[in-house]
Amino acid sequence: MDESYESKQLEDGNVYVRLDMPGVPKDNFTVSVANGKVNVTGQAPALSHDSGSRLYSADVVMLSGPVDFPSHRVKTIIKNGVIRLLVPPV
Repeated sequence: MDESYESKQLEDGNVYVRLDMPGVPKDNFTVSVANGKVNVTGQAPALSHDSGSRLYSADVVMLSGPVDFPSHRVKTIIKNGVIRLLVPPV
C-alpha cells in the first residue's frame, strides 16, 4: 500500500484526502475542481544537488458526475509537505 496517499468517505458526506508531497512549500500547492475531478498540484524547488525541481500532480477525487464548483469549497490544511483536503459532497 502506498502510504503517501490516503482517502476515505466520512460519515458527514465529505471525502478526506491526505497527500504527501515532500519539499513542497505551503504556497506552492494548487487545488482545482473541473469536470468532476479534484486535482492537486505542488512544486518543490530544487535543493542542494538536485538537477531540477519536482512537480507533483494528481486527480485525487472523482465526483459523482462532471460537475465543477469553486475550489475554495474544498477545505485545505497544508503543513510540512503534507496536504489534507475535505471535499464536500455535491
